[in-house]
Amino acid sequence: MATEANPKIGAVMVVGGGIAGMQAALDTANAGYKVYLVEQDISLGGVMAQLDKTFPTNDCSTCMLSPRLIEVAMHPDIEIITLAQIEALEGEPGNFTVTLRQTPRYIDIDKCSACGACADVCPVELPSIFDEWRPVRPS
Repeated sequence: MATEANPKIGAVMVVGGGIAGMQAALDTANAGYKVYLVEQDISLGGVMAQLDKTFPTNDCSTCMLSPRLIEVAMHPDIEIITLAQIEALEGEPGNFTVTLRQTPRYIDIDKCSACGACADVCPVELPSIFDEWRPVRPS
């Protein structure tokens, strides 16, 4: 963390919320910086979230990913920004500004409890990006 003798200023943006991006965000936040973790998909986890086992150890992907997801979500110095892409980057190393374009979710995140009730009554059916574009519900 930042000390009075060595104050940390500024913030860091980590682009990509896969396993490596989450670890980079955790390491940077634990070093005392504010971190913006930007992911273009709807959730963190990347490809690893879609796997059953990892190579070459055959470890459970979820067992490795879940603790990191919880740690990232609970860290006070990490702000998660999903459904976002970089639109512009201006400035110079150490002093730059990033403009993000965030895709709307069409829900109020503050009211959402992730219960899935809205999906049950939604008249629109879209393929799931996470499930490699297969329909979420069978037609």
